[in-house]
Amino acid sequence: MNTLKKTLWGGIWLSFATGITAAITVTKASPALLAIQKELPLSVIQIGWIMSSAALATVFLGISVGSLSQKYGPKKVLQMALMLIFLSAGFSLFINSANELIVARMVEGLAVILVSVAAPTLIAHLSKPSDMGLTMGVWALWMPVGSVLAFLISPLILEWLGWRWLWGATAFIALPLLLLTIKLHDPTRTTTKVIKEKLSRSVIYKAFLMGMIFTCFTGTFFSLVTYLPTYLMDTYQLSSSIALLITTVLPAFIIPGNLLSGFLIHRGASCFQLMTYPAATLALIITLLIHTHYPAEIGLLLLALLGLFLGMVPTAIFALSPRVAEKPIDTGRVIGIIITGQGPGILLGPPIAGFLISDQHNWQNLYPLYFILTVGIIFLVRLLKKSQAEA
Repeated sequence: MNTLKKTLWGGIWLSFATGITAAITVTKASPALLAIQKELPLSVIQIGWIMSSAALATVFLGISVGSLSQKYGPKKVLQMALMLIFLSAGFSLFINSANELIVARMVEGLAVILVSVAAPTLIAHLSKPSDMGLTMGVWALWMPVGSVLAFLISPLILEWLGWRWLWGATAFIALPLLLLTIKLHDPTRTTTKVIKEKLSRSVIYKAFLMGMIFTCFTGTFFSLVTYLPTYLMDTYQLSSSIALLITTVLPAFIIPGNLLSGFLIHRGASCFQLMTYPAATLALIITLLIHTHYPAEIGLLLLALLGLFLGMVPTAIFALSPRVAEKPIDTGRVIGIIITGQGPGILLGPPIAGFLISDQHNWQNLYPLYFILTVGIIFLVRLLKKSQAEA
C-alpha cells in the first residue's frame, strides 16, 4: 500500500476514461455482430470466437504486462494502449473479410490487456489507503459503463453509418485521451528504482486464485452479453434494436453493483464477503431465470438484479489486489496475474456458451455452465480467505 495523504482524482478519472475506451473496444463486437452476419456468414460458434478473440493477449500476456508496467511505469503503458486502439480501430474502417476482423480484434486485445493492468495499477498509486475501496469501485465501472455506452450508441451508428464505423469509433476517443495523458502524473516513477525481486509463492498463489475468480466473472458476463440479444429476438420476437436496448440492462445495473461494493468496502465490509454473498445470490437468480416462467416485467427485474450482484465481485477483487502485494511496487505484477484470469473467461465463455446453445438455440443448456461459474467463485474465495489468514 502507498502512503499518499491525498487521493489524486484527476489522474484516476483519466485512467477511468481510458478504461471505458478499452471496454467499448471489447464490447462493440456484440451489437455489431448482427450487422456483420448480414455481410459475412457466421455460425453461432464463430460469433463466439470473434467476440472473444480480443482476449488472446490477456491469456498470454497479462503477467508480462505487469512486469512492463513496473519497468516503464503504468502511464507509458496506458499511452501504448491508446496508440494501439487508435491504430487498430482506424484500420477497422477498411475491413473487408473475417480474417481482417479477427486480426484487428487481436490487436485490440493487446491494447485492452495493457489498459486492464496499467490503469488499476496507476489508480492504486494515486489513491490514499483509506480511499482504496472508493477508487477501485470507480475503476471497476470501466467495463459496465463502456458496455452500456457501446449498446446505447450502436443502434444509431449501425443505422446511419454501418458496422465498420461502429468498429472504428474508438479511434476518435483514444486520440484525445492519448494527448491528455502527456500531463498525467505517474508517482511510480519516483519509487521504481529498486531491485526487482521475485514475488513470493504466497502472493503468486493468492493472485492466481483471484485471477480464477475473475475468470468466473468474465465468463458469465461476456457469454451473457454475447447471446442475450439473440435470445430475446428468438424467444420474444423482438427487433434487433429493442433486443440491444434490453441487453443494456445487464451492464447498466452492474454499475450500481460496483458502486455499492466500493461504498461497503470503504465502510469496512470484507472483500471476501462481497464476493461470496453476491455469487450465492447469482446462482439463485440464474436458476429462476432459466427454470421458471415469469412475465416480462419480472424477467427485467431478474436481469437487473443479476447485473447488480454480478457487479459487486470485480470491485472486491480490485480493492483486495493492493493488499495482496507485499510492497507497493509489486502491485502492477499482482494485478497482471489477476487480470490474466479475465482472459480465459472472455476467450472461452462465449464459445462454450455457443456450443451449449448450438444452432438449435437450446437456451436451457446454459444452466450447468452458469451454476459452475457462480459456485466456483464461492469455492475460490474460501481458498483465498484461508491463504490470506495464514499470511
